[in-house]
Amino acid sequence: MRYALLIKVSVAFLVLSTPAFAFGLTDADYDYLTAQNFPRDSAILRGLSPKEQARLHAIITDGTSDKDPTVLAKTVAEAIAVFQGHQLWEQGHPGQLWDYPKR
Repeated sequence: MRYALLIKVSVAFLVLSTPAFAFGLTDADYDYLTAQNFPRDSAILRGLSPKEQARLHAIITDGTSDKDPTVLAKTVAEAIAVFQGHQLWEQGHPGQLWDYPKR
């Protein structure tokens, strides 16, 4: 009985706390990307995988490039170019993902 209660409490905690650990782009990230000519509804941003979104978010929020906005803009543009390359590769290879082993 005690273990059942412990399990229920643990599951409830995980379910309620999962949104706090969500990855992806925030509204502030989208604001920055829009200012860099990558609107929220652009095909490249809509096609980002969760892994790519997390990487882009990390680049945008990285504190080391805050001192030089030009470096940040260049790093973001380079990352988006890589992600666009992934999307183009997947379009040319239907049914496959760029980061998974070939089937």
